[in-house]
Amino acid sequence: MSIYFTHPQLGQEVESIAGVYAYTEEKRLQIDEKDVLYFIGYSVTNKSCCGVGGCMFATVAGFVLQYAAKKDRDNIVSEVEPITEEALRKYIEKLIKAQGVLQVNFAG
Repeated sequence: MSIYFTHPQLGQEVESIAGVYAYTEEKRLQIDEKDVLYFIGYSVTNKSCCGVGGCMFATVAGFVLQYAAKKDRDNIVSEVEPITEEALRKYIEKLIKAQGVLQVNFAG
């Protein structure tokens, strides 16, 4: 099963009630001759009653089936296969966390 994944806009900060987050990098990781598309970002909690904090995070889109399947002036949308196998998710999470990322989320 494939899904269409809208790429986050890099460098665009999104404010929330508790702080701000932004994606900073688009990356690929090759596993079994397939490309895993993922994005790295940061979050800063600076408007919370619980204090200030922050972390690096990643969002894994999935295995690339068609990069930039749809594109307009503001968005890139790729067709990906979500990664659902738990053992594979843990392996990918370990590889991404080795880059200093604290939280890894999977689309789909």
